[in-house]
Amino acid sequence: MQFASPIRFQEIEEEALITGAIVMVFAVVFGAIAILQTFCEHHHVEFMREASVPIIFGLIFGLITFIEYFSTGLYFDSKIFSFALLPIIVFKEGYCLNKQHFMKNYFYVVIYGLFGTIVQFIISFSLTYSLTNSSIFWVPPNTDQEDESFAFQMFFSACVTSKDSAVTLTVLEFEHAPKLHSIIFGEQIINDVIVFALSSTSQRYNNDNDNFVRGNWYNFLIFIGLTLAQLLFGLIVGVLIGIISTWITKKARSISEHSSILTMFTIYCAYFSFSFCEAFGFCGVMAVLICGIMMAHYQTYNLPKLSANSSKITVKALAYASETFIYFYIGFAVTGNEINNTEVKNYSEVYPFVLLQFFVIQPVSKLLAMLLSQGLAYLIKPDSKGALRINKYEFLILLYSGLIKGVIAYALICEVHTEDAISSIYYPYINYAALYLIIGTTLFFGGSLKYVTEWSYKQMEIEHLQESSENSEYKSNLKQTFIREDKKAYENATQNKSKWFKNFDENYIKPFLIYNYVNRKQDILSAKKIKKNKHTIEKQNEEEMRMYEDSVRQKREKLEMKNQNKTSNLTNFDVDSEPEEDHPKQHGHNEKANKHH
Repeated sequence: MQFASPIRFQEIEEEALITGAIVMVFAVVFGAIAILQTFCEHHHVEFMREASVPIIFGLIFGLITFIEYFSTGLYFDSKIFSFALLPIIVFKEGYCLNKQHFMKNYFYVVIYGLFGTIVQFIISFSLTYSLTNSSIFWVPPNTDQEDESFAFQMFFSACVTSKDSAVTLTVLEFEHAPKLHSIIFGEQIINDVIVFALSSTSQRYNNDNDNFVRGNWYNFLIFIGLTLAQLLFGLIVGVLIGIISTWITKKARSISEHSSILTMFTIYCAYFSFSFCEAFGFCGVMAVLICGIMMAHYQTYNLPKLSANSSKITVKALAYASETFIYFYIGFAVTGNEINNTEVKNYSEVYPFVLLQFFVIQPVSKLLAMLLSQGLAYLIKPDSKGALRINKYEFLILLYSGLIKGVIAYALICEVHTEDAISSIYYPYINYAALYLIIGTTLFFGGSLKYVTEWSYKQMEIEHLQESSENSEYKSNLKQTFIREDKKAYENATQNKSKWFKNFDENYIKPFLIYNYVNRKQDILSAKKIKKNKHTIEKQNEEEMRMYEDSVRQKREKLEMKNQNKTSNLTNFDVDSEPEEDHPKQHGHNEKANKHH
């Protein structure tokens, strides 16, 4: 009796095999990326940051694009980045926001995030426009292409004004540097919103908008008005979606019994707010960010603790996967374009443009924007002193970290309409320039940020010791790590808060959106205090355990040194005793010689 094979290999389609092989390869690659990221973080490999690993994997993986199949089949639609990956990344920033520390540093967050971003965009666009007037670095426009050239220069300036704080926040951990961590995180949130509004308005200029007539002096007023409209519409949509979703979780109590369904409902609301704005031609980033902040501030109190924690963990995991995929594709696209692009003529024009952007235009625009922002902060609060004041070394860290570009810049480039990207002669310039800037700044500035931070805090410590020697009563609670902030002074620092909004929130908004808030208010406040105290106790226990391990290590080293000293003493004693043993023999030999004589 013969048994036939249950699988008939001759009936398996070749396309299914190739698709399965590609999926398996990507699964192995991204699994290796995750393992290498954790390995580099655990072993403190400074030049290999979380964003650098997928970029390097993408650069290596792009080398295989010389194979005909891969060179034509692995390029993705730009809408995947805009509508699938970008919303969850921005939603995570609002949903996992630390409101307490954000509000404590709101002054510098608003100054750097709002005013600094706008000033940097203006300076970057002015320098780029001056640079591209030369035919060496830009394709000279014809008479009918002047508006297109101007719009793409403005759009590119808005894209590269964005920053990426993923690498910076891994270096400046909150436990070690709470002030700079909070400022950089808050600045990142506002920067994302502003640059998306600016880029969206820049595209309207290119899309034959009747409001923009070249040569009119009031064009900049129209530009400002459209940008404010983008922000205002997104703000309204985000608030409304956040209120509606929170009210649903308050009334539909059955949904809170299922953590997985509740988590997906939260993510659905985020994508809905983003897509709703984009459908009407407005910026959806503002909407999804505000929606995340609203849901984190109100909706989490309608959920069980397990559901709230699982929702945040899921959102963080999806955002991490999206960022990793975008970074990998950026590296893959660069090597793929280098291998498959046969237009060598563009190289002589693109490379000088990228180098000048990397070494001149972006550093100069960021420096001038921060100097003007710091000057504005000094004019508003000239008497500001203490832990919340930015010194020159912290200014250097903020400047250096602000030069890093990331996933937001490439997501903005992907916002260009497909027809414009295909037909325009300027899109390849800004696409290549954005890719090279992201890779260069992430690998170079991100890899060297740790060393710049160490040097800055060492200089701060030297000045602190000099001040301490001059004033013996001056004391500070500096944490003995490579990053040293006056944490005690920072925690005690207070800022003027708008109490009227807090009272309105407690008396009207929370009772309307939170389930049984009046009766649960004391329990919620007690849970907050317990959580805060628990976090403090855990940090104290970690510090005590670290000190205990250090003391055990020191005792073990002393014991080993003591044993080594004993061993060396015994060895020396044996060596010294050998001549004493030979001496009687020599003495007896001399006596025999004397008798014989």
